[in-house]
Amino acid sequence: MPPKRARATKKKRKTTKTKRRTTKKRTTTKKRTTTRKRKTTKTKRSKSTASAASRKRKAGDAGPSSCIKLPRVELVFAETVTPRPVIPASPGSKVPSVVRQRYLNLFIDEFLKTTDTEKEAFEQGLKEENNIYERASNKQIYLSLSINNLKRLRTARADPSKAVPSSPPPKNAVSHSAVLGGKAAAQNAFTLHRSAGRPVQGVYQGKELFDKLQPYLLTREQLWDNGYPRSAVIPGQAEVKEDGSKKPATCTADSNQKICCRCGKTFLRRPGGEYITKETCSFHWGKLWRKKVGGMVDHRFSCCSGDSEAIGCCLSKLHVTEDKTSDLSGFMKTYSKSPPRDGYSGLYALDCEMCYTVKGMELTRVTVVDDQLKQVYDSLVKPDNAVVDYNTRFSGITEDDLKSVDTKLHNVQAVLLNMFSSETILIGHSLESDMLALKLIHESVIDTAVVFPHKLGPPLKRALRTLMAEFVKKIIQSDVGGHDSMEDAKSCMELMIWKVKEDAKTKK
Repeated sequence: MPPKRARATKKKRKTTKTKRRTTKKRTTTKKRTTTRKRKTTKTKRSKSTASAASRKRKAGDAGPSSCIKLPRVELVFAETVTPRPVIPASPGSKVPSVVRQRYLNLFIDEFLKTTDTEKEAFEQGLKEENNIYERASNKQIYLSLSINNLKRLRTARADPSKAVPSSPPPKNAVSHSAVLGGKAAAQNAFTLHRSAGRPVQGVYQGKELFDKLQPYLLTREQLWDNGYPRSAVIPGQAEVKEDGSKKPATCTADSNQKICCRCGKTFLRRPGGEYITKETCSFHWGKLWRKKVGGMVDHRFSCCSGDSEAIGCCLSKLHVTEDKTSDLSGFMKTYSKSPPRDGYSGLYALDCEMCYTVKGMELTRVTVVDDQLKQVYDSLVKPDNAVVDYNTRFSGITEDDLKSVDTKLHNVQAVLLNMFSSETILIGHSLESDMLALKLIHESVIDTAVVFPHKLGPPLKRALRTLMAEFVKKIIQSDVGGHDSMEDAKSCMELMIWKVKEDAKTKK
């Protein structure tokens, strides 16, 4: 072997030996450290056990008198929580289930504060929410009704006296107990409320409101086009523009043959009112609207959500007709009176309720309010002909309401002629129907259905309930017992006051 290679091998052996020595030293040091740690932990544990044993000995030497006696605690198990009712999901519903559930929980929270048990609160909350859902025709009305009912519940809980407000009649009221209609009309006298003192700033009323409303009066052409009764050549007779585009004709060439205004069927009735065809009328009281059901556009009735081919959801004993223009005799016209000093001839809102008789629709109630939304005249009226259907769903009038009523149409005409002059402004919604029912001819008229027209134009008209919800932010006609002529008359006056204020803002 050459000498260079031998030297290299020697060096390698030396390096390996040194490496082995260093590794042995490291392992021995690690073992020593681990053994030391184990010894220290053992000593600590022994010391801790000794101290604990000494403490026990001391406690034992002290005797049983030093033991602390803890009081017994009775275990009370929590009652089972009753789950709240859940609104089932219904796709295509007029109000989403999530919205209904939220307001159901709010109603339950309010009833929990006043009821004794959870079950009672759940039942009342479900009943309240279900009533609102049935009364509402869309989501907006549902929300408004729910909010108003929540406010009512909270107000009644905070102050029960505010739940049923009562106000005495004003001291400065001037009562008219005797008018042109005689004894029967005197039983339904009207009252004029005179406002004392200066008018409140920012509130339109009296002569100021009377002047502001002059631009909204219907012209003679508008009165004729909208079907208002106009004076005829013969005294006591009226003329009305015939417009067959609104509804199908209610009579045919045969004087005995009529068409039901509810179901559209043909039936026989003599001109005197005697029914020849006596059959039950099956009809839908709601309107046929376009609705989205399952992503498809479909026509559904607002009353029962049935399609256009569905059988009627309501029944009546006999078929009925409107026939508002079949008898145009017995009309009275307001006459001009000497104007007062300030030129204020009066401003009123008027609304009527009608029922179906053997001769068509006749007056059952008339209500008049002034510019301060106070009742001026309100009277039930007994129809001249036999009643077929009281139309309670919309009029709110029942058979019991008219049993003891003796006031006739001519008594109401006498009261209104004494109250109004030809310059008095009358406000109403589709007031031509009220004028035909009252058999009254008047010139100074403001029709909210004309002031707030339908976007598709005539003969379509917007409902008063829709106008109040959109502009005045107020829900009306929400009672399932029928409309209230007082509420409708006040709504017409409020709507025009709102219109005057808004137009004054734009002019500034």
